[in-house]
Amino acid sequence: MPMNKNIYLTSLYFAFASTTAIAHQNNNQAIIFPDQIPQAQGNYVAASKVESLKPGQKVDNLFDLQFDDKQATIQKLGNNTYWIGVNYYNTTVIVDDNAGVMLIDPLGSERVDTVLKAIKQITDKPITAMVYSHYHLDHVGGAKQVSDYVEQHQTEPLRIYSSAAVYDKILRHSEKDDNNQIKAKVPLPTNVIKLDRAKTIKFGQQKIRMIAPKGAGHTPDNTLIWVKNDKVVHFADMINPDQLPFYNFAGAEDFHGYEEDLKWLLKKGIKGQWQYINGGHGNIGSIDDVKSLLGYLDDLRREVNKQLEIAPYEPKLSDRNHFIWVKRWQDTIAAGVKEALEPKYGNMYGFDSGAVETHAIMVLFDIVDH
Repeated sequence: MPMNKNIYLTSLYFAFASTTAIAHQNNNQAIIFPDQIPQAQGNYVAASKVESLKPGQKVDNLFDLQFDDKQATIQKLGNNTYWIGVNYYNTTVIVDDNAGVMLIDPLGSERVDTVLKAIKQITDKPITAMVYSHYHLDHVGGAKQVSDYVEQHQTEPLRIYSSAAVYDKILRHSEKDDNNQIKAKVPLPTNVIKLDRAKTIKFGQQKIRMIAPKGAGHTPDNTLIWVKNDKVVHFADMINPDQLPFYNFAGAEDFHGYEEDLKWLLKKGIKGQWQYINGGHGNIGSIDDVKSLLGYLDDLRREVNKQLEIAPYEPKLSDRNHFIWVKRWQDTIAAGVKEALEPKYGNMYGFDSGAVETHAIMVLFDIVDH
């Protein structure tokens, strides 16, 4: 359709926007598509909790390994950091000789027991620290089980770290009992850090950098957690290496900010300081994976702009509802974008799941709105 109709369409969009906001709920990421190619071509090796992955390498056969939520996949990264995958979700674990174990995002309540068993396969050191990257229960909902486990099996106390933004969000989504006591769905952080600028946690000999990304693309409280010693970045829900992004870019609340946060990882002075990225889903990523994802966003934007010039916008009185006009228009554009991207991305995990269409629609309304 001609671009000069965009102002009119923007007003209709606000009445219709809820259709593009699929919630990022507890089990959404467990959806699998066994008829698809499970991984792209690359440098794949068998998972190892003893031998560190080389930068750019990935865990082989991950789709099948992740199918069972009672089985963990463990991969060492650097000297003291471990990636643990359970049923298409991933956590990061740091082991320090003196400080014990730090767990970054315990995962949801149905996966956390498997995570705890995996930690025991790595070390017998106590879990003394836990970090919440952001307040989505599919990533931190199992925190109470970790806290209970520590209380029952350890003498060492558990410290729980989060940004002030995460802490505030937990409180906003909490209730109070009859005695006016807070009833939070996860244990409240004991160490709350105001991230007006980046802050560093010392965990034994390990330095953990916590950063509030300026784009706040996934959620306003999402925290980039950087294990500096081993050059590992934990940036939940921002990238699924080896896969296309999940529906609506994993529920990104600000698409423009989402793209800005990804670009930050490639800034001069930043990209040379990390080698591995754990996005909470997918395989273990590298700088090349971030570049590939940004390339996908560029391709989406280019094809959406092409479709804006040709896709018909057809108001019909017989519809008796103007919402459907935008729905029909956006679906036409999304279908055209998917068809155009199929030669380049058609063999990637998730291409025929309906995710690409949600990506196209988010890019479409980012263009229309701005």
